[in-house]
Amino acid sequence: MILKLALNGLKKKQRDYAILFTGLIISIAVFYMFLTLSLNKEFILQNSVINNIQLVFLVGTVMLSVITFFYLFYTNSFLLSLKKKEYGLYELIGAKKLQIRRVFQIETMAITGISLIIGLILGIILSRVVSWLLMNQLNIGFTQFKVVYLPAVFWTVIYFLVTSFITSSIHNLWLAKISIIELLRSEIQNDLLPEKPKNAALMIFLGLFLLAIGYVALYFMETLRFIGLFTAPIATTLGTYVLFVALLPIIVRKWKRNKKVNFKGINSFTSGQLNFRLSSLKWVLATIALLIALSAGAIAGGFAFKNDAFTSIDEHWQYDATLYNPGAAEMAVLDSIPVEEQLTYRMKLDDEFIYLVQDELNAAPPLIRDMVTYEVVRPDPLPEELEIEDGSQIVSDQWFTALYAINPALEGTRSTRIVPLEEYELAEGEEISIVLARTADFSAHIEEWQKLDELQMDIYPDLVTGFDPETDSVATKYAQFKTQYAIASGTFFMGFFLGLAFLTMMASILMFKILSGANNDIRRYDSLRKLGVRRRVLENSLSREIFIVFLFPGILGLLHVFVGMRMFTFIMDEPYYRLWVSILIFLAIYGGYYFFTVHLYRKIVLPKQ
Repeated sequence: MILKLALNGLKKKQRDYAILFTGLIISIAVFYMFLTLSLNKEFILQNSVINNIQLVFLVGTVMLSVITFFYLFYTNSFLLSLKKKEYGLYELIGAKKLQIRRVFQIETMAITGISLIIGLILGIILSRVVSWLLMNQLNIGFTQFKVVYLPAVFWTVIYFLVTSFITSSIHNLWLAKISIIELLRSEIQNDLLPEKPKNAALMIFLGLFLLAIGYVALYFMETLRFIGLFTAPIATTLGTYVLFVALLPIIVRKWKRNKKVNFKGINSFTSGQLNFRLSSLKWVLATIALLIALSAGAIAGGFAFKNDAFTSIDEHWQYDATLYNPGAAEMAVLDSIPVEEQLTYRMKLDDEFIYLVQDELNAAPPLIRDMVTYEVVRPDPLPEELEIEDGSQIVSDQWFTALYAINPALEGTRSTRIVPLEEYELAEGEEISIVLARTADFSAHIEEWQKLDELQMDIYPDLVTGFDPETDSVATKYAQFKTQYAIASGTFFMGFFLGLAFLTMMASILMFKILSGANNDIRRYDSLRKLGVRRRVLENSLSREIFIVFLFPGILGLLHVFVGMRMFTFIMDEPYYRLWVSILIFLAIYGGYYFFTVHLYRKIVLPKQ
């Protein structure tokens, strides 16, 4: 009987449950995708590049699990509010509290189970798509990658079932304490008259002051560092809550007092509705504003980190290719690239020194980034004689940087000697040629740089002692870029899908918080219809009311994003890179939930005749 009651309850509320748990399904899919990419042992062992981003997806999994716990807590609370009257009727006809609690537990676990099935299927598809995109970007194969990875399935199922059981058990304890009268009268709610907050002006000033502190900490994060990391989130969060609590009722009250606007049409009704709604939702709206900042910021941060892999590598490496003893194959690849500058140097190696020709270096000094001015320059000409101190040749800081740019693979393995041509000719050891090449756009020739690195794998074992082609990488710009780009790509996908999951969960919370008060509005809209107000006018009023509710957290959340991205200026070059894409994604999801909320609200309060 208990199972039958639970299944009947699911069937009657299936539309509400399906919409509410959209966020849960997205969360399950993203959670499984993160685990698949971070736990695939054989895949990670066969692809050293992926090993660099394993931690990124594990961090994303932890962040998503924390947010999901609170989302499940809220959804179970909402489910309980939907079924209170029904549970009261069960108790009225003789059902015991323990039986009612079992019905609620079965319903919530069944919904979680159904969401897990749908979410895992979506997660498998998502894992396939994301892994394909990731491998495509990193130019590596799908060696040993398993889209259906049983350990990831196991931990996804365990986490969501345990979390659902814990959150539903907590609400079951609340259900046990609710009297039958409270259950039966759960749909009969009197709207409390919104009160003007005490010391409203002081609270508004305090909210603005806290936000200003938070924004200053975000803007000057590079200078404040650890102080800013603690100050910014605390001040911004407190400022957001204080501002919503104090300012929203004031805004609506000012609007109501504007007779020119308020007496037009049924605007007085709309402002009255907003007065009650914003007063009851102010805490939720403040939370939504913070979640918007978190989700849109995660997507924007992902784009910025990915772009930074290109900009940062150009800052540290002025030459795109460094070739040792290039053969015909390497030169053929290099000739296919529009090179802006190509330099060639000779060197000799013995057991103690690396010898370079002073005349060649002075004739064609390489480009470097000066460590003092941070400008791209060529080092000043070397003096005719270089002093030697403690066995090391003394050169300027610029030439110290230039020597690493010329010979990154062997720098540090031996002392370097810059000598005249006559002395160079007398030195022992095999002569090695070094070719440096620079193009106008490193990112436009990624495949060519990769090909050159693969060809150089045959040279490095004879050049570098202990070099293993299976595990080691060559000392080139592309090799370092590949590692940085792998981490950046992982961060991009983590930020994008975390933001997507957060946005979906956040918007569904706001939607159902609004819909939870729809039953109380039925009689109000019905009274207006009986008084002769046209349905179209009522629909427009409803749309404006919900639009304003969505608008306030949306504006402040986006403002948090605009200011908050400034904090990344000390770790990346362009933190606002493609921020407009993040804004469009946010508007698409947030706007979609707005129109869907309006549609559902109309069906409840304005049923068809």
